[in-house]
Amino acid sequence: MPTLASSPFAAHQDALNYPPPSPEHSARRQHETLFALRHENDPHRLSTALLQCFESTLLLLPQLEKPGHSDVHTRQLSHYLLQELMQGFIRTALLRSTETGLFTSSRPRLEAFGHALESAWQLACLYSRNRTPLPPGFWRSCHQLFTDIHALGWAKRSLKNGSTPGTLYRKIMLLGISASNRLEPQKMAILFKIIEEEARFLELVQRDQALTEQGAFIYQTDRDEAPRFAQTLADEEQQVWWTIETQGILKQLSSRLQRLLNLHEDRHHEIQLIGRLLQEWSAQPRRQHFRIRRQNGEQIQLVSLWDRCWDLAAGHIDETAPEPARLNICNISATGLLLQGESTDHPLQAGEILMLRRGGQHWQIGLVRWLSLRGDGLSSECGIELIGRSPEAVQIAPVTSLGTDILTPALSLTANHRRGHSGMLILAGKQYQAMRMFTVHDSRGICIVRATRLVMQTAYYQFIETRLEEITPKAQPEE
Repeated sequence: MPTLASSPFAAHQDALNYPPPSPEHSARRQHETLFALRHENDPHRLSTALLQCFESTLLLLPQLEKPGHSDVHTRQLSHYLLQELMQGFIRTALLRSTETGLFTSSRPRLEAFGHALESAWQLACLYSRNRTPLPPGFWRSCHQLFTDIHALGWAKRSLKNGSTPGTLYRKIMLLGISASNRLEPQKMAILFKIIEEEARFLELVQRDQALTEQGAFIYQTDRDEAPRFAQTLADEEQQVWWTIETQGILKQLSSRLQRLLNLHEDRHHEIQLIGRLLQEWSAQPRRQHFRIRRQNGEQIQLVSLWDRCWDLAAGHIDETAPEPARLNICNISATGLLLQGESTDHPLQAGEILMLRRGGQHWQIGLVRWLSLRGDGLSSECGIELIGRSPEAVQIAPVTSLGTDILTPALSLTANHRRGHSGMLILAGKQYQAMRMFTVHDSRGICIVRATRLVMQTAYYQFIETRLEEITPKAQPEE
């Protein structure tokens, strides 16, 4: 008779007393399994094991990317999982190509191609979310997969998941011509969704003649390079090259935008993104201002996060706040900066505001336009738009028929005729309504301003042009 300690009931109780393995632990075990599969040469066993790992990895990724888990090592582990899966499915397709026999089917090889491209798509999305450069060999592998599929005439064959290899490859190419490092996380998720739904309308055309004056997105399948916009071809590119024809997908995007504008819903993130994509997928954006390269090691102080920026503008001293980060200025233009360096204590995100100061100058407010992380995940490169100098920390409240709401923090900029505004409020969240009135408590007293124009908007902030309507000077103390 089994003792209580060895009974199934006791074993079940022991299992309940132990916490489930952490996502990091599960990911490491998964990586060990995938590493061991490198030595498996039976395509059936390899395919079965890879599919199980692929499904488990897709469940693990959201857990690994949660705040608290997304450190450098965890991100690298996520990358390794998808890279191993992609290469494993490519090897499966190669093994399947050697199968012979009267009853041999092409379906297993087709599905292996599909899973390799699906792994590549997931990998491209993961690197976009992490804002890190894709690993060496990624584009060459994707192009080779498409070359093999195209040669077999399988680009339009249906896979078990309802997609086609051609559509999966088009998704990767569309993401390749999208400046995803300029997007806030909310908009990036919408970008992935749009690509998922519209990629089938993208056309890939092999060319052998010169580019037109308008230029085109081009790529070569024998190079480890993403597609890029070009107006002329170098001599070595004249042989075999492909163009990405976006006319069809731009037509779909225009229809999608019109449907959104007709809805009575708050879909401004998607509307803004589609407006951007209609430009990006037409031609590569051109620089508006000349850049001056800085090579003397000049640095700039940087502070991020809304509360810290507001406190800094208000002159509040927080002894517990970290020292400003110091980043190198790589180039500078009339309206912005390119910065490089580490800002561990001052997290950066596209669409976030910053406070910046060069030398002993006044603090000025900036906006992160795009962000890319180096391979180690610590050093970053970012493009900053300069918004205005010496912002003032104020308290604001919208004026309603019931009176004035609770005061909330905001930043105020005085009129800047060069930038074309008579005064600006920077607000967290979404409070803008055309001609809406706000009570503003600043260093001079209390005033009422009217919102005249939404200058720009990110996922986190609104930049509102205002007009002064009424002012109540600050009461002076009696002598």
